[in-house]
Amino acid sequence: MVNETRKKILDAALEEFAENGYKGATIRVIAQKAGFTEMTLFRNFKNKKNLFSSVLIENNEKIMKEVPLIFVEKEFLNSKDFLETLIRNLLNLGKNNFEFIKVTINESSRIPGNFVAEFLNGISEYMEKNIQNKEMDYQIFAFSVLSFIYLLLSDYAYYSGDHEKAIEKFINNSVICIR
Repeated sequence: MVNETRKKILDAALEEFAENGYKGATIRVIAQKAGFTEMTLFRNFKNKKNLFSSVLIENNEKIMKEVPLIFVEKEFLNSKDFLETLIRNLLNLGKNNFEFIKVTINESSRIPGNFVAEFLNGISEYMEKNIQNKEMDYQIFAFSVLSFIYLLLSDYAYYSGDHEKAIEKFINNSVICIR
């Protein structure tokens, strides 16, 4: 179990890395956000690289516990029912982990392995299992859905914050395309 000091530092570091990237984040600002001195951070993590690695490990473990909740095993009524469930589940996962997702995407060159590619593959396999369309490129469609979710969470959505309307139109358009 992570002690309270360590948790506060990791939370502040995640926020700072999400806002300013690895290069722009400083130990001084992270320490201030966490409510500790720089010395406390160095005692716990030795350097910025170790702190960044700890942030990735901690949050990757957290998100991996939530990922199975996306892949609902049930008989869907139709493609629209499936997409509605998938998109809402992805949106919830994204809301709960947006800062980590942002760091993962923006700092992908610093992250060993490729969590994003593995996640994309999992989504596309899940789509292929639940949407039967021989002409569909499931990888590209999964990428489109994840991009939509990311933009929606980033508040770049076309509908000026009307997320429900954007979700509904995205699902309806997707159903038209996969028929």
